[in-house]
Amino acid sequence: PLVLLAVAIVISGIYELIHRKHRANAIDDFRSAILSTLSGLYPEPTNWPKSIDTYLCARLPVMQEIIDDFKPNVRQESLPAYNRDWDNYYQFCRTEVTDDKCMAAELNPGTEPDPKKQFHTLVSNLLRHAS
Repeated sequence: PLVLLAVAIVISGIYELIHRKHRANAIDDFRSAILSTLSGLYPEPTNWPKSIDTYLCARLPVMQEIIDDFKPNVRQESLPAYNRDWDNYYQFCRTEVTDDKCMAAELNPGTEPDPKKQFHTLVSNLLRHAS
């Protein structure tokens, strides 16, 4: 019996190591995929394009694939927050960000919500699940 117990412990240890390595790779892939997809916009908006709504909407299918691919690696208790963060990002890209709102925020800092800051917060919320 002790030999079987020892074998079971060794096998579970090996499984745990493989699982941790797989999760670490998935986290790295998730972060790099989002950062490359949103290059120039996140973490600093160095290349904020005109027609930002069209630009972000064109990237939504790629982002959806990234989000779906990573979902099995999100802890069960964090899954509702992960889905909510994705829904918030998706809604922002589809309906809330426009060039007019960006211009208004630049012309009236402090009085208008800044879409660039909102965007940064939304992407940061998604990336926090990769930790």
